[in-house]
Formats: sequence, C-alpha cells, structure tokens
Amino acid sequence: MKYATKKEKQQVKGGQLDKRDGRLVYSTGSVFDVSQTTATQKDLPQIFPNKWIDGEVENYSQLRQGMEAIDNVQIVEPYEELGAAKGVSYTGRGEVALNPRNSERQDTKTLLHELTHAKLHTKDNMNDYTKPEKEFQAEMTAYTVASYFNIDTSDYSLDYLHHWTKDHEFKDHESLLQEVQSTAKEFITTIEESLDQEKEGEKTMSIKEQKHEVEEKQEVEKLPSEKLQDMYRSQVSKAEKDSGPFGKEEKAEEEYSHQDFKDAYKKELMNFIEPTVGKELDKEENKDRQERLNQMRSFQEAHSKEEVYQLKKESLQELKELPLTDRGEQRLSQIENKLDREFNEEKEKESTTSEMKSGGNKEASQQKEKQKEKIEIER
Repeated sequence: MKYATKKEKQQVKGGQLDKRDGRLVYSTGSVFDVSQTTATQKDLPQIFPNKWIDGEVENYSQLRQGMEAIDNVQIVEPYEELGAAKGVSYTGRGEVALNPRNSERQDTKTLLHELTHAKLHTKDNMNDYTKPEKEFQAEMTAYTVASYFNIDTSDYSLDYLHHWTKDHEFKDHESLLQEVQSTAKEFITTIEESLDQEKEGEKTMSIKEQKHEVEEKQEVEKLPSEKLQDMYRSQVSKAEKDSGPFGKEEKAEEEYSHQDFKDAYKKELMNFIEPTVGKELDKEENKDRQERLNQMRSFQEAHSKEEVYQLKKESLQELKELPLTDRGEQRLSQIENKLDREFNEEKEKESTTSEMKSGGNKEASQQKEKQKEKIEIER
C-alpha cells in the first residue's frame, strides 16, 4: 500500500482490488568477525557487547600450568573454527578448547570459564540448569578466580554477567552461588599448589648448582621429584645403555628406532603428568622439542596404527612403575583412556568401511554372474 496510487487505494478499500502482504527478503553476503581483523580493543565501540580482552598476564606460563592441573579436564585444540567464540567446553568428553586468537588475559579468563562448565555442567546434569544459570556460574567463577590472582577482567565479565542475569529468574540463587564458591576454591587451591611446586622446583635447581660447585662428593637428601627423575633415567638406560635423552655423550646418528619413539613419547607425557619434573628433564636434555615431535610424527606415519598404539601402551605401562604424584597418576589414567577410546573408534570405523567395501564387491560379483547366465541363455 505504500507505493499504491490514490485510485488503487480507493479500489482496495472498496474491495475491487486484491491486497497482498509484502515479503521481507534477506540476501547473503560475506562478512568478517572483528577478531579476524587487525582491529585492537581501542578501535572497538564501548557498547560492543562481546568485545575481546587484550593484554598479557604476569607469570602466564606458570598460571596456565596451574589451570591445566585441574582434575578430570583436558585442554585440547578446537575441533572446529570457533569464529567469535573465545572458547568451548565439549560436554561428555571432559575437554575444553580455546580460540587461538585469544590474548593471554582473554585465554586466562576464558579457560577458567570453560573449566567451570566442564566441572559443573556435565552430560549427566546439564539439563538441570537453564542457559542463563550455566553462564552465570561459569563467568562468576572465572571472575572470582582471576581476581584472586590479580587479573582484572571486570571490563568484560561484568557486562557478560549483566547480559545473562537481566530479566532472568534463577530457581535457587543460593545453591548456584554455593557451587560457584566451592568450584572457585578448588581452582584456586589447585593453581596455588602448582605455583608452589614450580617455585620449589626452581629452588631445588638452584641448590643443586650450588652443591655442585662446592663439593660433588657431599650427599644430599633427594626430593621426591629428583627420585622420580632418577628412576626415569634408569628406566631409559635399561633399554639402551649409556644413551637416551639424558646421556652425557652425544648419540651417534642412526635409524630412529622403536625405543627412540617410546622414549620421546614418555618425555612428552612427563611434561604433562609431572610438569615440574618434565621441565627440569627438558633442560638437561637440551634438545629442540619441535625436532622431537617431528621425529615422532614421521615414525607414526611410517608404521601401522596397531604398532604405534602398542608402543604407546608399553610406554604408559612403564610410566606407571614410577612414583608419580596422585595428580600425575590421574592424568596418566586420563591419557590412557583417551588413547584406548580413539584407537577403538578408529578400528570400528575401519571395520565399517571394510564391510561396506566387501558388500559392494559381493554385489558386483553377483551382477557379473547374472550377466554371464544371460549371455549363456542368449547363446
């Protein structure tokens, strides 16, 4: 009616002309999220509802190790492009992932947020909470823990909390806050323990250097982490005398063996299950980690999945013989469960593909037999 003439409007009013409702049409186009551009936080409008946090965090690597030490949750690479999302919690897998475009401050806040989801909102109880309740708990916990370690996220967290609490009623506000409090306390305790272990490890290294300068013959009582290192070294030397990643003599160039792969795999695991010990062993090894990873990758590509799986299982079994901490044992168990699960899933996938191929070959064979019979009949 907006563009109808005066005469047409009179005809519509008199019922002489039919009236049709208009349509709202959307066209497709290509756009970029601000996180995919070179824009900085200063370029963003203050009213932008989901702006990214910029900035570095003091002692970020130590703090990150502390967050990685939180039980029953693994930090993995994202399985898909996250776009504007800062992170994701894979419910049911016990895994979380971060957007690689995050800054250190954004990573810290988001990792705490996703870890809270993984801890509180599992596949067994996720339907017990509404979406606003889950987001409130995750962000409140992240804000509390970050503030405890003097990381200010208020410019992001307060807007986020306001968005998810405005015009929403929570069934049991007190219960939600109690879960936030207990989760924040658990996270803080775990992170502080990890930071203390890091400081103790650095102190131990300093003491060892001083003792070495004064008198090598003097015996000193070894810390549990040092005993673990010694047992790890002796375990490696059993397989290959006077060599391996911690031998003082340089290893001659030779073919990358099964034992080399196991030693490298165990070294990678030690960095995850016992970070303090793994870090010190890394310094002793004085070898480029990327080179080690490349060698492992080449070995896996040149050998069957069954063979690689068996070598990894043997490595895990050998690590179980070491005096690991409780947290180290839990992490090792998580890794083994994930390894078994992925291997079995791959086998099932291959089995299904093989059956489909077998069925196709059988059908083709039957078609050939029928064609043969037809030719014989025609003859």
